[in-house]
Amino acid sequence: RWLHDDKQSQAKFLRINSQSGVKTRRFTQPYDNILALNGLENRAAQFETIGTQMLVEAIEKTLQENNQAPEDIGALVFTSCSVPLIPSIDAAAILKSSLSPEISRVPIYQHGCAGGVIGLSLGAKLSKLGKPVIVSSVELCSLVFQRNNHSGAHLVGAAIFADGAAATIVGGSASNLSIVDSQSYLLPNSRHLMGYDIFDDGFHLRLDRALPSMLVKEAPKIVNSFLAKHDKEVSDINFWLFHPGGIKILDFLMESFSLSHEQCHWSYDVLRDFGNLSSTTIHYVLDSFQRDDVLKPGQNALIMGIGPGLTVELILLEHVDS
Repeated sequence: RWLHDDKQSQAKFLRINSQSGVKTRRFTQPYDNILALNGLENRAAQFETIGTQMLVEAIEKTLQENNQAPEDIGALVFTSCSVPLIPSIDAAAILKSSLSPEISRVPIYQHGCAGGVIGLSLGAKLSKLGKPVIVSSVELCSLVFQRNNHSGAHLVGAAIFADGAAATIVGGSASNLSIVDSQSYLLPNSRHLMGYDIFDDGFHLRLDRALPSMLVKEAPKIVNSFLAKHDKEVSDINFWLFHPGGIKILDFLMESFSLSHEQCHWSYDVLRDFGNLSSTTIHYVLDSFQRDDVLKPGQNALIMGIGPGLTVELILLEHVDS
């Protein structure tokens, strides 16, 4: 119905869907509401109301699952690139949750899809101050949908992005995963490859076709340099947790690092079952990986996020006795 008057774009959209690797997605409101979005005012109101509720639920869920006392949490890191509200919805969520109003807040907006990995890295650093940190995210990607944009980038975005929220405790005693190190790398001459173009009616996805080839060229060098600091090579990494930005990107990365599907299937699984949730997605991947409990003593895993900039974000995980 969206593209009924543009048969060429409709055919392209259906083709993208069939090849996306996405089987199921979830949205916070019906399709008719998404198609009726106009301007920023309604989008902002929806994000504040629905997003705050989802964030509260994510916070309480991770506290309960980790048997963590809310008063012992030292900081809340919050990432999103859906709607840039001021104050951010993390402030409202704290007051509606069991967290202390004295908690430190770190809302992050402009990192896009890489925000989840950046949040986890920052949370690990903050937890070294002595208290566990909650790293959280809410992405209502449906609120960025633009009905009148039939560009290739927007068709791809409309085919893979979805809504979701998550929260992860970093620095607590419940997990047997330890963040050994993290690194950011900003690629020169890549600002045009990914991001949002801001027009009067809101945000429009920018996604350049050259993005996968740029990653294939640069990612191995970045990863090898990072691992060398820890006297490791690609072959020393047991498992790989990629941000599932899209099926082509996952395929390119798996091929570039000569990985088996078993080493990185969590990213494919999350893309299939939930779609791309922007900065929230890596929380889903990490949660699925932890639930499978495959990481054994002496083994490690590498998290990789890719976001606007173009930035490549890396985290090295290892198994520790809990």
